[in-house]
Order: sequence, then C-alpha cells, then structure tokens
Amino acid sequence: MEEIINEIKQIRITLLIHVVTAIAIGWTSNFLNSWLSFPIGIGGLVAAGYLSEMITKKKGMKFWFANGIFIYFMFWLISWTIFLNL
Repeated sequence: MEEIINEIKQIRITLLIHVVTAIAIGWTSNFLNSWLSFPIGIGGLVAAGYLSEMITKKKGMKFWFANGIFIYFMFWLISWTIFLNL
C-alpha cells in the first residue's frame, strides 16, 4: 500500500513540475518569434524532465513519457495560445 502512495506522490510531483514549466515557457513564447519558441519549448521540456528525475528519483523514459511529455505539450500550447490572444 505504501508503494502505491509513493508512486502517486511521484506522479503528482512530475505533473506539477511539467505544468508549471509549460505555463512559464508558454508565457515566454508569447514574446518570441514562432521559430524561436519551439526550441525554447523543447529545452523547457528537457529541463523539466531532469528536474522531475532529480526530485522523484525515478529514472527512465517510460515514466517520463507516461507522466510528463503529453501534459507539458498540451499546457505549453494552451498557455501560449491564451497569452498570445490577451
């Protein structure tokens, strides 16, 4: 039971890191050229991945793909669109 609670905590931390990073990069992308925003977005994704690995002590691409990448891209695109239209 304790393993399941630990796993849920790690997933929540990973999601929180990716969501906060994606919103920050989405806001930053608002001020940049479209061609420059994509590499900065990828850099933010890699940074969020390394940060979540350091905090949760979970290594491996399977955990990262399942719990971080999709959420990051969705929040990044949504926040970029919202900030761009304000």
